[in-house]
Parts: sequence; structure tokens; C-alpha cells
Amino acid sequence: MVTETPQQRIMRLQHATNAVVMHDPSDSFTNLIENNESLFRGFRLVYSTNNLDAEFSHSSLREIEEHCPTLKKYFYGTGLLFYSENHYEDTKRKGRIEIPLDYSLSLDSNAAERFRVWEGGGSLDKEENRFEGLVRFIKEGKEQGFNFDYSFFIIENLIDSMKPENHRPFNTIRALKRFDYLEYEKDSFDIRNPKFSESLEASGQRAIEALHAFHSSSEIKGFLDRRMGLYLILLKAILLREQKDLNLNKQMELLVEYSLDALGAFAKTEIYFAWKLLKHGKNFRFFDPISQLGKKSLHKIKGMAWDLFAIRYQETLASKSNIGDFYVPFFASFDNRFVELTKACPIRAVIIDDIDKRVMTIYLDEYEFMVDLNESISPELNHRLQDPDEKIKRMSRKLTAADLKLKADELELALSEYC
Repeated sequence: MVTETPQQRIMRLQHATNAVVMHDPSDSFTNLIENNESLFRGFRLVYSTNNLDAEFSHSSLREIEEHCPTLKKYFYGTGLLFYSENHYEDTKRKGRIEIPLDYSLSLDSNAAERFRVWEGGGSLDKEENRFEGLVRFIKEGKEQGFNFDYSFFIIENLIDSMKPENHRPFNTIRALKRFDYLEYEKDSFDIRNPKFSESLEASGQRAIEALHAFHSSSEIKGFLDRRMGLYLILLKAILLREQKDLNLNKQMELLVEYSLDALGAFAKTEIYFAWKLLKHGKNFRFFDPISQLGKKSLHKIKGMAWDLFAIRYQETLASKSNIGDFYVPFFASFDNRFVELTKACPIRAVIIDDIDKRVMTIYLDEYEFMVDLNESISPELNHRLQDPDEKIKRMSRKLTAADLKLKADELELALSEYC
């Protein structure tokens, strides 16, 4: 057997991604795999669809959302189909198999802070019933259970948690830690009178340890830098939108140039988010908060960047399942912005390369995006993208958090003129 070089493997992953992009969503998953078996070999694929194919192991997203309406799905369709080389061979041999799945639940800030209010004895008011449904769903689980992950909340609030006068992030993390020790019996549980087997002091100590671990982690600092990169692209897109003399092609060309110059990389997913805003922003409620610029726009743009980064963060987690063969992420939220986000940026599939630790997210309208992107790239810009010497230069430039902050300051200053 001929050994595959890392470069060949990267190219095969790209070809596998293209195969999904070009596959008609109404066509069967079986045809996608069987027509491209050599491309997908050694990769794992999670494929979202409204047409479940009974020949492959699948999971109903609709069923989970109906059971707990507070949960917002990560994928666009009503169900999921799964592929790996071993599972494919087992399916052909046995006809039908069961695949262990790792369901994981992340919290947005408003959901996380309801745990703080509740654990502290405060009133949940009109949200009490929905919160109880969420607690029961977490504790009773789906199949082998739901992991309960609040690392995204910690990352989103990491900078605020460094401010001595701001106790909210710490108190929220302490409440989430204490929730691990909720005394829960299905029939006798009273949402208004929770009992915990861990003291406030012990939970507080664990919260301090968690914050210290996140503050001192280079990986977490990398997440913050990636979120800042997304924020820069979003800011740049909004500034380009305000230049009414620019058509979409020119906006996209300038955006790609900015990505290369400011980030030293072609930030494809971030540019996809910007494209969706520039081309289709008026059609999706997710973008309503920044449809017109005003005094509060900067605050709203920062919040939107965090919402979009939630997708990137789930993408990272997708390759880290500890329990099942596949990771199925959900978000818990008490407002509809994550519902609106999945409508605006519908995720069709995720391809995972466990050997090279790469994850490719494919959006439902990826083909339209790629056509627009290719039409916008001039020969000169394409040369910059493809030139190996340029690529090496870009890869050698390591931007610091301070560099990214300076670039953000420049764009925020430019935005202030429109606000």
C-alpha cells in the first residue's frame, strides 16, 4: 500500500469536502459515500439532512428539540447520518448497526446565568418551567446521557472575570460547578428547592481552579485570538457594506485582501459569515441588530462575533468526543438568536480527520458562497493566494493578542464615523 503524504491527505480532505458541497441535498447519503468511497476513507463524516436514509445509523434532531425546547441544534436538518470506514464496512456486512453518540450541551451566557440565579435562591420568574425542563433533560439524559459543557461561557467571560469588581463570572461558574452535585430524583425533584451535596466553599474552590486553568492555558488564549480574528472580519465587512459604491464582488475581494494583510491567512469560515451578512443579511433576523448603525452598534457587533464564534468553537470540540464515536453538539439558550443563527448559517456536514486533527465544516449554501468567492478574486489576488513564497511568509507571521487589538482599534475608530 502506498503511503499517503501529509500534503496528499490535505488535498484528499479538500476533495472530500468538495464532494459534499457538490452533492444534491435531495440525493441519498448512500450515493454520496459509495460514489466517493476512496475520498472518505479514514475520515469521519457527520451529515445533516431532512431526508434520513434508513441504511445508515442516524439520530433525530427534531425529537431532541421537541423534548427540550431550550436546546438549539448545531446542524440545520431534522436528523443526522454518520460515516466512518469501520461503520461503513459493518453496515454493508450486517445491514444495520448502532453507533455510540456523544451528545454535548454548551451554554450561552443567558442560560449559564440562570443557573447562578437559581442556585443562589433567586426567582426564575416566567422561565421557571423551561429551566426545569432543561435541568431534567440534562440529568435524565438522551440515550447514554448529555455531557454538560460550560467552557464556552468561561471563554466568553474570561476577560471580564479578570476584573476585581466583577463577581458575576465567578459566581456563575461556581453555580455551574455546584450543579454537578445536585441531588436529583426524577419523581421528587423540586425546582424551587434544590439541594446540593457540595458546599458553596468547595464549589467556589473548584471555580477558582477552573478559572486559573483557563487563564493560564495557551490553547484558550488561541481561542480568544481566533474570536478576535472573526471580529475583525465582521467589522471590516460592516465597513465595506457602508460603502454604497461597492458591489458584492468588490466587497469580497477587499475582504480577502484584508484577511491576508491583517490576519496573515485566508480565513475562509470567517469570510463565509461576512459574505452571508453582505449578500443575505436583510433576509435573516440574526443580522437585524446591525442592519442600521447607531451608538450601540459596536456592543451588538461584539455580541454577534461571540455568537458566530460559538460555531467555530463547536467545530473544534467536534473531534474531541470522549464517550461516543461521534459528537453531536447542542446549545442551551433562552432567547432565539441561536435559532436565527442556524437559519442564517445552516451547517450541512462536518468532516473530521483524526490523524491530522482537522475539522471541515460545510454549510448548506457553501456552493453559492464558493461561486461568489471565485468570481470576486482577481488574477492578482489569486496569485497572492497561490504563491508558495507568500504562503510561507504569511505562516511565519505570528500575530499577538496586542497586534489583533491594535487592528480592532483601527476598525472601531473607522466604524465610529458611521455611528
